[in-house]
Amino acid sequence: MSEWVQAAADWLWGPPMLILFMGTGLYLSVRLRAMQVTEFLPAVRAFLRKSDKQDEGDISPFAALMTSVGGIVGNANIAGVATAITMGGPGALFWMWMSGVVGMASMFTESVLGVRYRTRDKDGLFVGGPMYYLRDRLRWRWVASFFALGLAAKTMLATTTIQSNSIAVVVESEIGWAPVVTCIILALITGASIIGGVRSIAAVSEVLSPLMALLYLGGATFVLAVFWRDIPAALGLVFEHAFTPVAATGGFVGATVRQAFRFGVARGVYSNEAGTGSVPIAHASARTNDPVRQGKISMLGVFLDTLVVSSATGLVVLVNGTWTSGLDSTALTAMAFTEGMGPMGGKVVLAASLLFGISTLIAWAFYGEQCAVYLFGTGARRPYRLLYCLAILGGSMAGVRAIWAWGDLLNGIMAIPNLIALLVLAGEVSKMLLLDRSGQSEELPG
Repeated sequence: MSEWVQAAADWLWGPPMLILFMGTGLYLSVRLRAMQVTEFLPAVRAFLRKSDKQDEGDISPFAALMTSVGGIVGNANIAGVATAITMGGPGALFWMWMSGVVGMASMFTESVLGVRYRTRDKDGLFVGGPMYYLRDRLRWRWVASFFALGLAAKTMLATTTIQSNSIAVVVESEIGWAPVVTCIILALITGASIIGGVRSIAAVSEVLSPLMALLYLGGATFVLAVFWRDIPAALGLVFEHAFTPVAATGGFVGATVRQAFRFGVARGVYSNEAGTGSVPIAHASARTNDPVRQGKISMLGVFLDTLVVSSATGLVVLVNGTWTSGLDSTALTAMAFTEGMGPMGGKVVLAASLLFGISTLIAWAFYGEQCAVYLFGTGARRPYRLLYCLAILGGSMAGVRAIWAWGDLLNGIMAIPNLIALLVLAGEVSKMLLLDRSGQSEELPG
């Protein structure tokens, strides 16, 4: 079964899918006139600005960003970066960076559309995301349902097991607990956090997301300071093997340029979620009447995820040579941190993996729940939360590479309709951005 899933994921993430993701981001970057650069400081100012009293929404813009950051900064940044390098070589990190740069434009576009075409459900809560602009703007009703079903499946079958498995791997290596014990505890913590819905999730994310980022980046900075002389050589490996094959060495079996591109882009997309359509669901709940402002805020999440946190993991793994050890996933990252911090390094990765995983599980419970509501109505909320928590136990029964293959496969399937929609609606978002730059921002009714 795992061989079939890996083969399907490899086929789906062949040249056409990689070109679709990178091409969409590149096209939007050009169409929006390099807004990742020109709008970066305005995005920071928009993030720091308080909401106006007349703005409508369920959570603050800050909470929306922290919820989305909680969903994208997860074990993909610890385990996913490690597996990208072990399967694609050091050059995979370069292609992760490229996916993040162009992905900022994709994230901006889908979040603008998510806020602009949001609506209220029967409980009075704001709901939005690709299924709504696919249905209400493009009139592609069956495509909207396909997307919602794909995201719900990915959330239930892949996100739960990837996060719980990644945590269970490092807990078993550092503490010795059986994976099933770790997964049961995670399911209970997640259930307690999501029972109150989006406001409860946002309240947890506002505290958890900054804490976990500071903890992990602090540890990574310490390791890089210890191996500072090796940083130029590590960067040299990244740029060299982005365009040339890397031979087998130690426990590393070697990788082609195609593998570097494939695993770098796939893991980058899985990590930052740009273009997949998940993050706009969180931003659609923000208290704002300005879709462009919220879109700018959303792209900061991609910058933090890929160009900061994932870079930290990749460089730590490369500077001390542990990427050739033959280890994988969080166990490799834990070993790399231990090389620089001693026994404390493994504990830092353990704590970060736990915090990252919990934050991701909490945020994605909301994403999947919103898809279930779209498909089956508000009565689906509670049953979905229960099933989601039970699915977390699957992380104790699957192998590392098998569940990442599931994640790649489902991530690609659900992203296709959203990427097509972004290409079709690029002109609309471009006009909104031009109005914003001229001081005539198109706001939603208050």
